[in-house]
Amino acid sequence: MTNTSSPPRGPLPLAPLCLDKVWASPTLAAPWDGLWPAPPNTGEIWLASDRLHVTPVAAGPLAGQGLDQVLARWPQWFLGQDRGDSLPILLKILNVGQWLSVQVHPGDEAARRLENEPWGKSESWHVLGAAPGAEIIMGLKLGVDQAQMARATAQGGLPALLARVPAKAGDTFHLPAGTVHATGPGLVICELQQASDVTYRFYDWDRPGSDGKLRPLHQDKALAVMTLAGPGAPQAPRLLEDGPNRLELLVEDPHFALLGAQVREPYQPHWGGRRLRLVTVLAGQGRWQGAQAPNLAPGQTWLLPAGQEGLTLLPAPGGLTLLESLA
Repeated sequence: MTNTSSPPRGPLPLAPLCLDKVWASPTLAAPWDGLWPAPPNTGEIWLASDRLHVTPVAAGPLAGQGLDQVLARWPQWFLGQDRGDSLPILLKILNVGQWLSVQVHPGDEAARRLENEPWGKSESWHVLGAAPGAEIIMGLKLGVDQAQMARATAQGGLPALLARVPAKAGDTFHLPAGTVHATGPGLVICELQQASDVTYRFYDWDRPGSDGKLRPLHQDKALAVMTLAGPGAPQAPRLLEDGPNRLELLVEDPHFALLGAQVREPYQPHWGGRRLRLVTVLAGQGRWQGAQAPNLAPGQTWLLPAGQEGLTLLPAPGGLTLLESLA
């Protein structure tokens, strides 16, 4: 459904959704703690989504409308030409108190073949906070083969084959579809991913779900779509701009890109040939030049229209720390 009325100009503030998870940390991570009412076991905070759990518009004339409604009315304005009317990415925060399940996601072709879904799920993790000794599982130990994985999956002993990788604040990890992975306790992570929820669990630590029952596993499909990638490592950021404003490319994937920005002077969020842009404020204050919009504050995420260039951020003294998600 498109709309012939004029689309809203300026950045669109999105309201987050807090989701209860069995593996959640008992405390909500800054800068999101105390900003909104949240369930006691908030494990995920969805910052931008138009399916499954739909984030609403936070302020302005469209306040309270779901992002799915907004994109259906003005798809080209927000997403660009020939992009359909759905957000191709999902942005969330993981607030981790226990190990997540050992899992894997299919690529685009496998998602279509196995699940009749339009795309699979590659994802990237940017670590916002980490307890001492925090780890993730990313890939397999060197030399592990398909037969060993199948045997351990059937008979037990799978954790011994998995690569544990230290994780600290500021690290960024890229997990292409097919990568065996899990997030460990004591981590706060910003996750940028393809907009897919197809997950195949290898192992769930023999932990009951919120209903007291063990969650289902999907081991045959997991074995079918996994890759034999060895131990992972943090990405090396690429410096794009240095000066009063510092911009780094943290991840570039065929489906999305993630950038980090330290902003001390007027700044126009990166374009880089990708039309869809989300800006998340991690620290600092500021405002949008000439826009009838709330001031910028930590924890906010904004959708920038693909059809409007030249949007400029004006940081307050002390600057702004941002993540930019592009697609």
